[in-house]
Amino acid sequence: MTTVVGGRRERHRWARDALTDAFVAFLEASWAHSDAVRSPAYEADTGSQTAHGLYREMRSQLTRLRLLASGDVLQAGDELLRCQRAVQEAAPGPARDAALAAAAAGRRIVVSAAKKEMGL
Repeated sequence: MTTVVGGRRERHRWARDALTDAFVAFLEASWAHSDAVRSPAYEADTGSQTAHGLYREMRSQLTRLRLLASGDVLQAGDELLRCQRAVQEAAPGPARDAALAAAAAGRRIVVSAAKKEMGL
């Protein structure tokens, strides 16, 4: 019986660690994406590959979250991904500033959903 309980604990610990890693990677890519889009290199089009790569990283991490997290987390993650896409597509100036503000709000929602998911 002890082996079964110990194995179950290990699986739960692994799942929690994997979930934490996915949340961190997803949010780090989101912050880095917003920073990349703000950079002068992005305006000169030399930073667009960086922004596209970070967006792809967010998509990849969201796939990991789909395997590990609840529907509420996925809804928040999908919305943040849409916000980051809007940031990428927005023209410089007020439109991009508004998109960046929406992405920041989306990150706060993801953080809140992550904390709830992990019981924090």
